[in-house]
Amino acid sequence: MPLLAHGVGSRGDLPLPLWQFVWAAVFAIVISFVALGALWTTPRLAEAAKGRSLRWTRRPLRILEPLTRVVSLGLFVVVMTAGLWGSDIVAENLAPVSIYVMLWVVLQIAVPIVGNVWVVLSPFDTLAAALERFRPSKLAGEGPGWSHWLAPIAAAGFLFLELIHPQGDAPRTLGWAMLIYTAVVMAGVWRWGRAWLAHGELFAVHLGLLGAMAPIVRDDRGWLRVRAPLSGLAAMRITPAATATLLVVLGGVSFDGLGESELWRDIVGRHSGWDNAMWRLAGIITVTALLSALYLASIRWMASITKRDPRVLANLFAPSLVPIVFGYTVAHYLQLAIDESQTFVFRLSDPYGRGWDVLGTADGSINFDVVSTDMIAWFQALGVVVGHIAGVVVAHDRAIATVDERDALRSQYVMLFVMVIYSVVGLWLLLNA
Repeated sequence: MPLLAHGVGSRGDLPLPLWQFVWAAVFAIVISFVALGALWTTPRLAEAAKGRSLRWTRRPLRILEPLTRVVSLGLFVVVMTAGLWGSDIVAENLAPVSIYVMLWVVLQIAVPIVGNVWVVLSPFDTLAAALERFRPSKLAGEGPGWSHWLAPIAAAGFLFLELIHPQGDAPRTLGWAMLIYTAVVMAGVWRWGRAWLAHGELFAVHLGLLGAMAPIVRDDRGWLRVRAPLSGLAAMRITPAATATLLVVLGGVSFDGLGESELWRDIVGRHSGWDNAMWRLAGIITVTALLSALYLASIRWMASITKRDPRVLANLFAPSLVPIVFGYTVAHYLQLAIDESQTFVFRLSDPYGRGWDVLGTADGSINFDVVSTDMIAWFQALGVVVGHIAGVVVAHDRAIATVDERDALRSQYVMLFVMVIYSVVGLWLLLNA
């Protein structure tokens, strides 16, 4: 399977025609909205976020965290050096599968379920923690607002490599990209401190947003705490840069589905190389712009009803996009994650493509029957639907927490319409690609 073939091979296994599934999805979203309006009359997510602390987890975490950080940093170095100096054949190098599958896909799917493990796995945070010991007095801020825009810019750059660049999966390309990005991030840490990472580093920002959905979180005392799913989004303070990051990622994963469709192949025809890349660049910009315009239109409507600043509302309701991004990720990448994560284990035994077999797994082959295609198909389709229902829940809870009761439901009508459009488009891309 080509690494960048992100289409999902099992979507045709759904035992329902597209129109039936779309109507069922729209009905489910609308009914959810009506039910929330009738039954969910006071904010609930903030209270549910308190959860219950698991005090016994503090000691195991204190033991495991340093080991995990060392292993993760070591793997980061191996992946980067493999990209720079290992085999230049994609199928023999650890870097492509590590970056595009394990970092971008597997973590995006895992974090909303198990919690934001990136806070421990991040090599940048580990390096920043070490830097703190040498320069503590100047490492205490979040940096100016403009510095946070590195996150959406990096997201756009990552998607350019993943979906557009003709040699985006080439080990040398990825190795140099890792080196340059690391240098930029560490320059930000040197200037503004470790706390800046949560606002300006792409993976810290994006995975932090997804992790707010998780039923597990680590609190300030070092304990794990269990809470209601989605509840962490109630307390999220999302900046304009973080909102832009969400919209860029949403546009990217949506275009990934479009790029695998017959419609796109009819448009692009026989274009290849950089000619094809320019078509794909125009496509991803168009898709991202349209999805962003729909979201901002719903915010404008809400602002006209509530008499609130639309710029404030855009960030206030951005958490409703987080479950949608997660749902789209599951829909488009679940099978890729299941299949190609096995490839990661194989490549780990010979990261540089030198003929090694350190772990005894170098000759392994993908087992495509780990999960049945029918089950994957249902998970993918339901990912879109459930993601949008969850988005409606988050938006409704935010509305009744921040908007006058009379206007809370009425102000969400256009947001509901946008959710329906997102859902229909997402299902079409999934089932027709």
